[in-house]
Amino acid sequence: MSGLLLAGDIFIDRLTDTGASTGLIGPVNVSQLAINTPSNEVVRTSKRKASHGQALDVVKIAQPSEITIAFDDQPAELLAMALLGDTSVINQGSGTATDEAITLPANQRWAKLAHSNLAGAGITGAIVTPAGPLDIAADVEINYAAGLIRAKKGGAMEAGGAITLTYQYNAISGMAVKGGLRPQIRARIVGDLKNLATGKNCKLEIPESALAPTNPVDFMASEFVSTTLSGKIKLVDGKDAPFEYHEL
Repeated sequence: MSGLLLAGDIFIDRLTDTGASTGLIGPVNVSQLAINTPSNEVVRTSKRKASHGQALDVVKIAQPSEITIAFDDQPAELLAMALLGDTSVINQGSGTATDEAITLPANQRWAKLAHSNLAGAGITGAIVTPAGPLDIAADVEINYAAGLIRAKKGGAMEAGGAITLTYQYNAISGMAVKGGLRPQIRARIVGDLKNLATGKNCKLEIPESALAPTNPVDFMASEFVSTTLSGKIKLVDGKDAPFEYHEL
């Protein structure tokens, strides 16, 4: 006899709407992977004088297996699952914006430029009305990384107004997460595990589950963001069990 205390590498394959694999992500640092196999109870109750209220028959009827998985690895692909979204590739080449028309708000509020990740040198501009030169250093403040611009107090554009701006922007590459697009996440989960109590290797295979987040994603959390997904495990065609655990 021995206990069960597992460590291991968990891999997640986000399935398409048709159930096709998109490839395993991982190993993922998983802090919880819990499976529940609930059942409903049907009771035939006695109405006889001598045994009123006693169970004459009791039948347990299996219900869909349930899964909860929590992880604190947050690459774009997993964050998209937490936000019920999809990912896309960001690949913006470098270039030059010439005489981009911008209206600066009053009260030193920001306006958004068409591009971000601006180069710090070579920015020029002009005031539209009344027509005249724009002194970049004295009249405006630019957030180069975010692609924001606002009028400076004491500058020629303090009250806001229309300007044009010519600037260079650098290339950007990465991943975009577009959230709130999906009602659920279909996923296969594979575990390459080890029982620390016995040293034996173990395997966990969940061919398909339908998951949804149980908690919000706090982008300004003071601790590392952890995502929890829960849902039901599907009995896949051709399988005789919804999931399997092997001790080797």
